[in-house]
Amino acid sequence: MSGRSSTAHTVVDGRVRIGAPASNGHTLTDSVEQLDAQPVAPVDQAAIVTERMREILVTGSDFDDIYRHVLTAPGKRVRARLVLDCHRLLPSAVSASVPDAVDLACAMEMLHEASLIHDDICDSSLLRRDSPSVPALFGIRTAARVGFHMAGTALQVLARVLEDNPVVCGQLGEAPGVTYLDSISDLSAGQLVETMTPDVDDAALRRHYEVVAGAKTGTLFRLACSYGGTAGGVDHERLRDLMRYAEQFSLAFQIMDDVRDVEGDPALGKEACGDLDRRVPTWPVIEWLAIRPDAREMWLSPTTSSAELQADLVRSGATKAAHDAAVRAAETACEALETFPPTPARDDLRNLALQVVSR
Repeated sequence: MSGRSSTAHTVVDGRVRIGAPASNGHTLTDSVEQLDAQPVAPVDQAAIVTERMREILVTGSDFDDIYRHVLTAPGKRVRARLVLDCHRLLPSAVSASVPDAVDLACAMEMLHEASLIHDDICDSSLLRRDSPSVPALFGIRTAARVGFHMAGTALQVLARVLEDNPVVCGQLGEAPGVTYLDSISDLSAGQLVETMTPDVDDAALRRHYEVVAGAKTGTLFRLACSYGGTAGGVDHERLRDLMRYAEQFSLAFQIMDDVRDVEGDPALGKEACGDLDRRVPTWPVIEWLAIRPDAREMWLSPTTSSAELQADLVRSGATKAAHDAAVRAAETACEALETFPPTPARDDLRNLALQVVSR
């Protein structure tokens, strides 16, 4: 049994068009068309993208069970939301079709999911989104293989969309200061740089953190905005504005992820204080080192438990200071969108950045 829902497929111009029945009798194609006809709530966008990913990934291969497991807990689909919003920032521009934008969104989410699988291998994480991580459930060797397979599938989808849209994507890669697929290796570079922690110096640690966040989190945020914006007909100058938005939004996003890790937010979906256990200098830790006179000694001492670090971080006000830094980054991200006309897509990008820093 393949695990697919009963799905209608038609072939148009050599492409498989998906028509998965929905609970209301509509097909997935109907749902995709709604994205073009009217604003669709982010939760509905996420459901559409996740179902399309299922159609792309669950194909009767040896990895089907793993893909079903990953898609059961899909997350918030932030990168997909970035693609779809950036695609609709200029309603009057010549653009790729909505189904192609959905496939771009799927490609970015598949690259993200693949990176999470490899992150869990590197960090020996047992949980991901309140479920067993892929390496914990299926083994490290299989997890590594499926991560590469998913990334490869994402690149195939991306290449197909670019090939089908030569007019819109003809100048892809030509805008200076805009992130394109040739920067995808920054994901793994960020993972490596994260382990090369500088001395416990406030300024050096902040620079190090921004480099790592810009690589590990920012790369896919920038790619989602650059490819979504390009598919939506955004000009080079405003593509650079989207890069500024993505850079600051990713910083806010990463800082808040670190704050929740320290505070043990139930929405984290994985073991809390994992970064403290590994002595990763996250932004709350950097704030703590700047605030607390004896923090350096506590941080470097092998006898200091992560529970002690967590308690002291919260008491010192470091998590609040980190939250304030995330708010400033989110507000800066929103300012970068001012060059776009008022649209529901621009409003959603602003709301997305601000929602990330809400408690």
